[in-house]
Amino acid sequence: MNAQKVVIITGKGGVGKTTIAVNMAVLWAQEGWEVGLLDADIHSPNIPKMLGIKPQGIDGLVEGIEPASPMEGLKVVSMALFLHNQDTPITWRGPIKQGVIKQFISDSRWGELDFLIVDLPAGTGDEAISAVHFLKGVAGALIVTTPQALSLLEARRTASFFRQLHVPIIGLLENMVDFACPHCERALTPFGKGEGERVAKELTIPFLGRIPVEPEVAKCGDKGEPFVTTLPQSMAAIKLREIAQRCKALVEERVRFTLVTQILYK
Repeated sequence: MNAQKVVIITGKGGVGKTTIAVNMAVLWAQEGWEVGLLDADIHSPNIPKMLGIKPQGIDGLVEGIEPASPMEGLKVVSMALFLHNQDTPITWRGPIKQGVIKQFISDSRWGELDFLIVDLPAGTGDEAISAVHFLKGVAGALIVTTPQALSLLEARRTASFFRQLHVPIIGLLENMVDFACPHCERALTPFGKGEGERVAKELTIPFLGRIPVEPEVAKCGDKGEPFVTTLPQSMAAIKLREIAQRCKALVEERVRFTLVTQILYK
């Protein structure tokens, strides 16, 4: 698989990371790229729900996993596709989870992809370490945070984690920054003033942008509809479209830099 592999992660749950991963994958597929979307969150696999994909209910992980394809140019693999009952908890320990992630990456019939987006669970545990190891060459990591001090603290830890693994960091994205008051249209900041740009500067990583809070975005996810297609003119969709373009440009720049380095030091 020659795809450019991008991992999306957050240090703290509940920041909208999976929503970002799903909608970014849809945007790139709409541009004509072949995109794979891997749900590496074994315990809380929500990507199929957010794309309106029904579980396949397959008994066990068989050789040669066929990804689901909710739209042209997009292929999805998730633990949720194999569950007969969506309410069943997945109570596996580290070694089993590592094996599943390895099989998702190596045994899925991805075909020829331009990009593989991997949605990692929050934190820097087994799944994140295993995914980076089995992917064998991650083009970059995108860190998602909210303006909360605790979320920004975890973003710092996540950046340190990727640096320890020698994974390039694409940049920092700040989600749920503000929303327009329905009465006076004044910008309100329910989670605090955005400090993501300052944190990115201190970490010497690119700041990719801010996405506002919009109630309709959550409703789209609940209905299995990507908000970038259902609400293409919303401020959240416009901002994410800009961020997706920056992200792709930074990945391509990183790839060119790597190729030039390999030629010079060959």
